[in-house]
Amino acid sequence: MRCVVVGSGGVGSMAAYALSLNSETTAIVRSDYDQVSKHGFSIDSVDYGTIESFKPQHIARSIEDATQLGKYDYIVVEELIEPLVSAESIIVLVQNGIDIGAPFVEKYPKNVVLSGVSMISSTNYSGKITHVGHDELMVGIFQNPALEDKPQEMAAKTFVDLYKNDKNDCVFDENVKLTRWRKLVYNATLNTVCTLTGVDVGRLELFGGMDLVRKAMREVLNVAKSDGVDLPEDIMEFMIRSDDGNYYEPSMLVDIRKGNYIELEVILGNAVRIAERNGVDAPLSHWCTTC
Repeated sequence: MRCVVVGSGGVGSMAAYALSLNSETTAIVRSDYDQVSKHGFSIDSVDYGTIESFKPQHIARSIEDATQLGKYDYIVVEELIEPLVSAESIIVLVQNGIDIGAPFVEKYPKNVVLSGVSMISSTNYSGKITHVGHDELMVGIFQNPALEDKPQEMAAKTFVDLYKNDKNDCVFDENVKLTRWRKLVYNATLNTVCTLTGVDVGRLELFGGMDLVRKAMREVLNVAKSDGVDLPEDIMEFMIRSDDGNYYEPSMLVDIRKGNYIELEVILGNAVRIAERNGVDAPLSHWCTTC
């Protein structure tokens, strides 16, 4: 199998490592290309330990360069992917956010589109990967009415087999929509509030910011319920405590500090639009999208 990982952030770089153990993997590395192509990634991982000079089978500077290496069975996406997609390609969306599959299903109606929900806590600064949270990946299907269910499910299960190893946890998820909403309880709140305040999760709690986070989480639970997903109350404290003891920088805060674009629209903008569509009051979430 041939896989390409588009995007080399904390999630993408660790995905490239996991996939390279079981498949021929290409990593598209833009801003850190010179560093990584010469010296590889330096990884400090809670799962894999210290790995110096890791390189997948291929490293490309751009999507255009990656296409010169041939066709891919699986395209793992943190970013836009044209012109990598061929008729046989299976698209795996590992971006954060909710309601992100529909544009891909519409644009590529003949391709299987999978949803990968990663619970990893990992950051990349100039090719140095700090991975502090166990790598858990739940893989499901963005339902494509133009395709039969069985080949979509088989594509998801094959990807699970490519990704999983004895150090991580990767499973097929029959209800990946619920899993995406569950993760959004963290991302639409802690990720966003840390970015707006400019502090990591540990320091946010030290100055009392979790009261604001809890209010935002309550809104996410209400919006999820309006979308047919009933999340348990204790999910709020679980997410708040998931980074206990760590001065962890969520992905949007990392992107802001690196001068990158952030995932605000898919993480929070889509949730706010669902709230408006379903008549759910979410003033704090709406305010966060306008800051």
